[in-house]
Amino acid sequence: MFLNIRSERVRLRLLTAHLALLSMILLVCGSTELAAQQTFKIGKIEFEGLQRLSAEDMIETSSLKIGQPFDVSVLDVAAQRLMDSGLFKNVAYRTHANRDQITITFQVEETKGGDSRVLFDNFIWFTDEELVAAVRRDVPSFSGTAPDLGSGTLAIIHALQRLLQEHNIEGTVEYMASQDAPGSPVQEHVFNVTGINMPICKLHFPGATNVSEAKLVESSKALLGNDYSRKFSSMFAINNLFPLYRELGQLQAAFAPPVAKPETSAKCKSGVDLTIPVAEGYVYKWDKAEWSGISALTAQELDVALGMKPSLPANGLALDKGFVVVQKAYGRKGYLAVQLRNHPEFDDNAQKVSYNIDVREGPQYHMGKLFTKGLSESATKMLIQEWKLKPGDVFDLGYPMEFSQKQMGQILQSAFEERRAQGKPAPHIKSDLKMNKETLTVDVTYELTN
Repeated sequence: MFLNIRSERVRLRLLTAHLALLSMILLVCGSTELAAQQTFKIGKIEFEGLQRLSAEDMIETSSLKIGQPFDVSVLDVAAQRLMDSGLFKNVAYRTHANRDQITITFQVEETKGGDSRVLFDNFIWFTDEELVAAVRRDVPSFSGTAPDLGSGTLAIIHALQRLLQEHNIEGTVEYMASQDAPGSPVQEHVFNVTGINMPICKLHFPGATNVSEAKLVESSKALLGNDYSRKFSSMFAINNLFPLYRELGQLQAAFAPPVAKPETSAKCKSGVDLTIPVAEGYVYKWDKAEWSGISALTAQELDVALGMKPSLPANGLALDKGFVVVQKAYGRKGYLAVQLRNHPEFDDNAQKVSYNIDVREGPQYHMGKLFTKGLSESATKMLIQEWKLKPGDVFDLGYPMEFSQKQMGQILQSAFEERRAQGKPAPHIKSDLKMNKETLTVDVTYELTN
């Protein structure tokens, strides 16, 4: 949506400044008639309150020029341009006349907070350089980021909308702050064009060799026919195509930012031709894992659980599964809150990779109480007799699953037969584990449901 918001605070301050300027001119000239005849030129432009911004860049942002005829309405527009840049929380000004020269002093308060990257999401008709140049016409200090606070996005919207109009493109520029969750820090300022269909109809992956371009295209069918988004296309490549390389040991494969352009061929008219360059990198072989922070399990036991084989390609997907197995191994010894932090070290000369794995084992949990819900008295009695973990025993995270698979069928046989005789489906049994962080115990509940 094309927005146009003017700060009421700035308007009041500008009005106050106008009155002060008018009074000053009347005093200097002695009469309203003389004031009307007097003309001024801008002799100097100053800023008070700048901290991280330069006066030169802000003068350029205001569009005022030394030596140009002075006009209050032009000064209004300049102050609003400064406000719309998003770089300031407040903008006011005062003036001082010396003969026919006017000194303009802007009193500003810079916005506080970080800057985040600006993403031009689907402007397929222009290069990034052309888009940046268009924004700099309104915000000369623009360098690819915008303040997280303030109205800086408005100036960018205005500049991009004007660029579309200059090229007779009938779309509307919209803005969205990309965040992990509402209230979380801004990750990106995303600008996109709405009101125009941009279906992806062609895909290219230059640089693909070990994984063929045909396979990458086949794995990207979900993109075809959908409207183009640079952000979505980048995330798609990371989440859906990068695993193809990780499985082969190309753990540092990377996709460059997508490049899209309008496609005009008869088969793909009004569509988008999308290119996602890929740098495949080396195929790394597994070297070793270096474990730190371990006491409950030995490095040899952890290596076995991890399951990686030296001198074979470092299959990233197998490594992910290995980390899960390691956590399960700790769970079987009562360490239910174990954390693994790994850092790969790549040896490009030998094309090998080793992992430094910091293990935070956490406390050891023990068996608490065993509960049942919905079971008959005889089934409850049999379950308690068959259950081997006693209160105070080291809790084995894998035991409840094994118990369900091996013992529960016999324990619930009578319930199954009763339900079958009634023509009803077999009952369901579910288990629930409740960890108590204060007592370091785990209560187990088995519940029979219809």
